[in-house]
Amino acid sequence: MSNLTPELRLAIEAGIKDALKKVEKTAGDARDEAKPDQKITGMVIDLRLELAEVDIGHDTDKAPTSSIPLLPVLGLMVKRMGVTRDAALKMLQEVMEAALTMDKDASEELLKEAGVAEAEEAIRTKVIATLPRTKVKKSVKVKGASLTVTGVAQKA
Repeated sequence: MSNLTPELRLAIEAGIKDALKKVEKTAGDARDEAKPDQKITGMVIDLRLELAEVDIGHDTDKAPTSSIPLLPVLGLMVKRMGVTRDAALKMLQEVMEAALTMDKDASEELLKEAGVAEAEEAIRTKVIATLPRTKVKKSVKVKGASLTVTGVAQKA
């Protein structure tokens, strides 16, 4: 298959993904019905992929994303608060349990009220924003994708 151009490879990849999403919407997730603990070898599947349109965009960049490691932050807070280990761990357990019952609005309000939202924004602007931007590869979108299985065989 060395005669596949980059554009054709992108069309095949995006077309199959789009067509399979449509199949999953109508037929459900195949993993729910497939028998577990099996290995199928030597399958040959002939497919016909039809695409009405392929739209290849351009490369862009975005601000880097970073996930603040919650548990190490909590560990450092406990260590630096000057409280005893047992009391701090008990309080940590209590607030974790309380946080699990909070809805999104209450959680956001608490973060604003306690100054955590402001601290997080400061980290974003002072640290994360100074990191190099992340390259985002060009988008590939397809319209009118359909996938038809024209034959199935299994090698002996």
